[in-house]
Amino acid sequence: MAPPRKSEILIPLQELDLQIHRLKVQRAEKPRQLDPLDEALARARHALEILREEMKALRLEGSKREKAVKEFDEKIRKLDDQARLLKRNEDYQAMMKEISGLKADRARVEDGLLDIYMQLDEKAKLERVRQEEVRAAEARLAEGRRGVEAEIADLDRRIGELSSRRAELTRGLDREILKLYERVLAAKEDGVALAAAGKYEVVEDEGRTSYWRCDGCGVGLTSQDVNVLLAGRDLHSCRNCSRILYIRTG
Repeated sequence: MAPPRKSEILIPLQELDLQIHRLKVQRAEKPRQLDPLDEALARARHALEILREEMKALRLEGSKREKAVKEFDEKIRKLDDQARLLKRNEDYQAMMKEISGLKADRARVEDGLLDIYMQLDEKAKLERVRQEEVRAAEARLAEGRRGVEAEIADLDRRIGELSSRRAELTRGLDREILKLYERVLAAKEDGVALAAAGKYEVVEDEGRTSYWRCDGCGVGLTSQDVNVLLAGRDLHSCRNCSRILYIRTG
């Protein structure tokens, strides 16, 4: 039996590395599963924050109105005291008219204050609802995070097992061959350092025409490329994608 071509020695390693690569891709994507839950919590917190800002503004306005009511009360009290000292009826009537105007102004301010109290009461009820929404969103995020962490732990375990198998597999490989393979592997985001060289036939008017190509990128191979690959004594890379080529059988 003829010895395996050099590139074929790397096929089991490539299959193992592809499994590891896929698991690592899954692992990297796991935290993104929490994005909708993070966003939901952010929206719930934002809604609560806006509500509290509204309540803060109402309390500030309420404080101003409470102060205004007290100021009206003080003015009215002073005018009442002054009115008791007036001797002339026309002066007294004029004072009563001024007091009546102040009381009307005070009533309008107080009506607005009562409206603020009612708004604050309603918003306090809504605040409890918003707080519960935040707590629920936090709970969903915490539960989701626990699930993702468990899935990541399982993926890490599987990656670790495959990495141990990889270490055993690479122990007997030629160092130079392994170095070239790993350099190509590190440059490929898809985790594929090997590419099959396949033979294809095209039906044309003149008959059938056969050609070879790199299955990694689709670039055609020269007859010299094919001869080197068939000989199998040296590693040969695709001139376009740089992947290490091997003869595809079957």
